[in-house]
Amino acid sequence: MKAQENKPAKEALNAHQQTLAAIAALTATGDQDALKTALNKGLDAGLAVNEIKEALVQLYAYCGFPRSLNAVGTFKLVLEERTSKGIKDKEGKSIAGNP
Repeated sequence: MKAQENKPAKEALNAHQQTLAAIAALTATGDQDALKTALNKGLDAGLAVNEIKEALVQLYAYCGFPRSLNAVGTFKLVLEERTSKGIKDKEGKSIAGNP
Protein backbone atom coordinates (compact mmCIF):
# COMPACT_ATOMS: atom_id res chain seq x y z
CA MET A 1 0.00 0.00 0.00
CA LYS A 2 2.78 2.43 0.78
CA ALA A 3 4.98 1.55 -2.20
CA GLN A 4 4.12 4.80 -3.98
CA GLU A 5 5.08 7.10 -1.12
CA ASN A 6 8.12 9.31 -1.65
CA LYS A 7 11.18 8.76 0.47
CA PRO A 8 11.84 11.51 3.02
CA ALA A 9 14.58 14.00 2.10
CA LYS A 10 16.59 12.95 5.14
CA GLU A 11 17.44 9.68 3.40
CA ALA A 12 19.37 11.48 0.63
CA LEU A 13 23.15 11.27 0.66
CA ASN A 14 24.92 13.87 2.78
CA ALA A 15 28.00 15.80 1.59
CA HIS A 16 30.42 13.21 3.00
CA GLN A 17 28.67 10.35 1.24
CA GLN A 18 28.35 12.25 -2.03
CA THR A 19 32.04 13.14 -2.19
CA LEU A 20 33.11 9.64 -1.15
CA ALA A 21 30.96 8.16 -3.92
CA ALA A 22 32.49 10.59 -6.44
CA ILE A 23 36.00 9.68 -5.27
CA ALA A 24 35.24 5.98 -5.70
CA ALA A 25 33.71 6.44 -9.15
CA LEU A 26 36.56 8.62 -10.41
CA THR A 27 39.14 6.18 -9.03
CA ALA A 28 37.42 3.39 -10.96
CA THR A 29 37.38 5.39 -14.21
CA GLY A 30 40.97 6.56 -13.79
CA ASP A 31 40.17 10.26 -14.35
CA GLN A 32 42.97 11.73 -12.22
CA ASP A 33 42.16 15.41 -12.95
CA ALA A 34 38.54 15.06 -11.86
CA LEU A 35 39.64 12.87 -8.94
CA LYS A 36 41.92 15.66 -7.73
CA THR A 37 38.94 18.03 -7.67
CA ALA A 38 36.76 15.45 -5.88
CA LEU A 39 39.46 14.80 -3.28
CA ASN A 40 39.69 18.52 -2.52
CA LYS A 41 35.89 18.73 -2.27
CA GLY A 42 35.85 15.74 0.07
CA LEU A 43 38.45 17.25 2.36
CA ASP A 44 36.61 20.59 2.27
CA ALA A 45 33.39 18.75 3.18
CA GLY A 46 35.09 17.36 6.29
CA LEU A 47 36.19 13.88 5.27
CA ALA A 48 39.17 12.77 7.31
CA VAL A 49 42.43 12.01 5.53
CA ASN A 50 42.30 8.44 6.83
CA GLU A 51 38.71 7.96 5.64
CA ILE A 52 39.77 8.76 2.10
CA LYS A 53 42.97 6.75 2.38
CA GLU A 54 41.11 3.66 3.59
CA ALA A 55 38.54 3.99 0.79
CA LEU A 56 41.27 4.24 -1.84
CA VAL A 57 43.05 1.20 -0.42
CA GLN A 58 39.82 -0.83 -0.38
CA LEU A 59 39.04 0.11 -3.98
CA TYR A 60 41.91 -1.98 -5.33
CA ALA A 61 39.67 -5.05 -5.03
CA TYR A 62 36.97 -3.42 -7.14
CA CYS A 63 38.79 -1.36 -9.74
CA GLY A 64 42.24 -2.93 -9.80
CA PHE A 65 45.52 -2.24 -8.08
CA PRO A 66 46.96 0.15 -10.73
CA ARG A 67 43.98 2.52 -10.59
CA SER A 68 43.86 2.37 -6.80
CA LEU A 69 47.58 3.07 -6.60
CA ASN A 70 47.26 5.98 -9.04
CA ALA A 71 44.47 7.41 -6.88
CA VAL A 72 46.64 7.12 -3.76
CA GLY A 73 49.40 9.00 -5.60
CA THR A 74 46.95 11.72 -6.64
CA PHE A 75 45.71 11.95 -3.05
CA LYS A 76 49.28 12.37 -1.83
CA LEU A 77 49.77 15.26 -4.28
CA VAL A 78 46.52 16.88 -3.13
CA LEU A 79 47.62 16.65 0.50
CA GLU A 80 51.03 18.13 -0.32
CA GLU A 81 49.41 21.04 -2.19
CA ARG A 82 46.98 21.69 0.67
CA THR A 83 49.78 21.55 3.25
CA SER A 84 51.86 24.03 1.24
CA LYS A 85 48.86 26.39 1.22
CA GLY A 86 48.58 26.07 5.01
CA ILE A 87 45.36 24.04 4.94
CA LYS A 88 45.14 21.63 7.85
CA ASP A 89 42.84 18.68 7.22
CA LYS A 90 41.11 16.39 9.69
CA GLU A 91 43.29 13.33 10.27
CA GLY A 92 40.94 10.89 11.95
CA LYS A 93 42.06 7.46 13.08
CA SER A 94 42.98 4.65 10.78
CA ILE A 95 41.49 1.19 11.21
CA ALA A 96 44.83 -0.12 12.43
CA GLY A 97 44.84 2.53 15.16
CA ASN A 98 47.82 4.39 13.73
CA PRO A 99 47.29 8.08 12.92
